[in-house]
Amino acid sequence: MDSFCGKILTSMFILPFTAGNYRRRPNGSWCFDCTIASRVLFLIVLATIIVLTASKDIHKHADVRLAIVVILLSLSMCAGVIGIYILGCFVKYHGQQYIVASTRNTHTSKLQVIFLWGFGLASGIRCILSAGKHIECTAKASHSAYWTSMFCFYTLVIVYLFSEMIFITYCSTFKLKKTLFVNYVMLMLLTANVSVIVYIHFLHDTFSYFTKNDNDGQLSSCLLNNSTISHLMTKSQPFLYPASVEYSLLSITILLEIWSPTKLRHVVNEQITSPQELESVPLVADDTSIEDMNSENRSGKTVCQMATLAGSLSAGIGLILCNVILATGIGENEYVRYVAGIYEFTLNGMMSLAIFAGFYCLVKCCTPDSVPKGLGSREYVYLLSAFGLFMTNIAEGIGNDVSTQPEARLFMYRSIFSVFQDYLQVVFLLLANRCKKVDPRSNIHPLESALIFIMISNFVLWFNDSVLLSKFPNTRSLHYQTDNTTYTMYEDLLPVAVFFRFTSFMEYYTTFGKYTS
Repeated sequence: MDSFCGKILTSMFILPFTAGNYRRRPNGSWCFDCTIASRVLFLIVLATIIVLTASKDIHKHADVRLAIVVILLSLSMCAGVIGIYILGCFVKYHGQQYIVASTRNTHTSKLQVIFLWGFGLASGIRCILSAGKHIECTAKASHSAYWTSMFCFYTLVIVYLFSEMIFITYCSTFKLKKTLFVNYVMLMLLTANVSVIVYIHFLHDTFSYFTKNDNDGQLSSCLLNNSTISHLMTKSQPFLYPASVEYSLLSITILLEIWSPTKLRHVVNEQITSPQELESVPLVADDTSIEDMNSENRSGKTVCQMATLAGSLSAGIGLILCNVILATGIGENEYVRYVAGIYEFTLNGMMSLAIFAGFYCLVKCCTPDSVPKGLGSREYVYLLSAFGLFMTNIAEGIGNDVSTQPEARLFMYRSIFSVFQDYLQVVFLLLANRCKKVDPRSNIHPLESALIFIMISNFVLWFNDSVLLSKFPNTRSLHYQTDNTTYTMYEDLLPVAVFFRFTSFMEYYTTFGKYTS
């Protein structure tokens, strides 16, 4: 993909979703191992499941939200099962060495596997009893989206449990290779296990939810009747429910042991390994040419940076003015709030375009570090703040009742798009810190402009959220609601989102200094 179209496709559809460390394939080619993109995608899926499940007390469209959670869990499990099957086919035709890097010297793996099968069988029995009760009461149910999707979910969980237990039993004594496909399979397995724990914790019990929200009482009477399945579920619940959680936690532990994404391979005296780096190294250093190039590009560089700075400030001032008007109570609040929503939607769109331009510059003019680099403590804190921002945007999206107010539809679309834009922003920042210019003497004006625009936009959003949104309720799109979801979003999650904006501003400023030095 060395052509212009190939670089465009890579920067828009491949790099944002495979970003990570740069690794060499067995055939000699290079690829990203998706360690960055997978972590951010995992946080988005987990944030979606937490918010949609925790909002079950908001009765309007609750069935649809919970059905989305079940569908997300089902898709993750399906991807994991399919990935396990494909890995099994690779092992069958290419041998064990295709996915195995080395053996593990551990004395606890067999005991762990024994307990894993015990907990897994208990979890399977729990799913079988739930599926049987579901079939028994299907005639009394209203066949909502959530009820309809639950039976398929129970069936899929059983298939997933046995597939994962067989996979872990086979691989428990090995260390797996860090190939792209293995990384995605392990990511799906970890996502499914963590998501099931979160789902069980926030929902507590599926049938109690249906009993609580049954209007005519027919479904409740069926779920609570003294049938054989009900009696078995009541007696086994104190044992099977903890077993399900323990199975998920133990499987996560073993999966991380056989696939540790933080373990780095050691590279000795490997300074330049990619073809781009090799071609870009001059045979003789020429300080005079560097000085001449810097003097020629300094004026164009300054003009480009000043134009980007002015454009980013102009784009953000409109949003701040609208929220200042809302805070002071001048004008018609609903109209000004609608205009502010359009400004923020537009700003997010411009930031997304700047990020894609930055990805293109990374593909065209930069080369990734060949030595794998793990995430540092600052980056983990940054990801944690991004996790809070994801939950904030998702909660704001589901909090707007799109069936009553046309303006609320804009806020919902803006919230959904904000999740996508924030994902791109996090991945781009972490990847840019793992790349460097092919030619240290060059000035990449588009990349510098993209970094400036994203940096200033984050500063504008930080000022808006910390000064206006947190202090003046009139500036909030959900100001008229008082449910627990809205309270949690503005009282608990908003400070985390504010921290994310400030940290993004500082981190992008640091990255900008790296590429301009």
